[in-house]
Amino acid sequence: MSAFQKLIEYNKDTVALEHIAGRLGWDQETVMPSGSIADRSEEFAALEKTLHARRTSSELGELLSAAAAEAPEGQDLRHMSLIQRDYDRTHRIPEDLAIAMARITPKAHKIWAQAREDEDFAAFASILSEVVDLSRQKGEALADGSTLSAYDGLHQAFEPDSTAADIDAMFSSLRGPLVELRAAVLEQSPPSAIKGHFDKETQFLLSKKLAETFGYDFSRGRIDAAVHPFSSGSSADVRITTRAVEHDPMNCFYSTIHEVGHATYEQNIKPEFAFTAFGCGCSLGIHESQSRIYENQLGRSRGFTSYLYGLMKERFDDFGIPSKEEFYKAVNRVSDGYIRTEADEL
Repeated sequence: MSAFQKLIEYNKDTVALEHIAGRLGWDQETVMPSGSIADRSEEFAALEKTLHARRTSSELGELLSAAAAEAPEGQDLRHMSLIQRDYDRTHRIPEDLAIAMARITPKAHKIWAQAREDEDFAAFASILSEVVDLSRQKGEALADGSTLSAYDGLHQAFEPDSTAADIDAMFSSLRGPLVELRAAVLEQSPPSAIKGHFDKETQFLLSKKLAETFGYDFSRGRIDAAVHPFSSGSSADVRITTRAVEHDPMNCFYSTIHEVGHATYEQNIKPEFAFTAFGCGCSLGIHESQSRIYENQLGRSRGFTSYLYGLMKERFDDFGIPSKEEFYKAVNRVSDGYIRTEADEL
């Protein structure tokens, strides 16, 4: 076995452990008993300790050096460089800091979920401050000895090789035209809104049908309810969540379509890339492009809203929209709001 092959085999076990950590996160947000949070925090901490050790081990460093000496080319070179990037980044993060973040995050999520339900920010503020402080420490550690800012160090976990300066330039160019467009839209009389009571169970059944319509493979996934919709996993186990609000079925349907966009991206990665550095989305920006294309370019098109209108007419009582064209306009209605997942593009 070549040094490169040994490197890939070593990394395979690391990725498998990362998948286990992801499954624990899915379990916490969907079916875990509420009284189990203390145990879950310790489980995350133990897994992170093991993962941090594997990602920074001398064995991995030696495998990387030996593989580089073989002068891999093409795909193999890229594969090695991704493992090297993770090795270099993780080396900058102290083990105790990584474990502290793993331990506090599940606790913070549980407190946030309850505070959100109670509309009580004060209940979340204290532990949020701890998470922010640890995140700043992590960012500073990642930026140490480089030209990056602490924010850049954190940001590159999601969008590799990108910096705050790149993001500032992009948003600066977009802000003016988008603000003007938003003002012009809001000056117009808005289309009618969807109104009524929509049974949650019926919403969940319909969301499953929508997931299938968009190509989600239920033999390698499932849909569950969560406070905040998300997609989790890769390869042969990619799970999604959604949520239902009885006065707003679009929340459920378009959250489902959005997460299916993420999930089908993962489900369609080549099987031979499973448990490798190629076995997941290449960046969060690319990932979000897939989910937003599903949700908006496809999901809010006339063709799809016409189909969805028929499904809703079959399953719900009158909801105040008399035609497919009015439904298309209602689905694309622009309004003010502060909830990101419920906000339109403007």
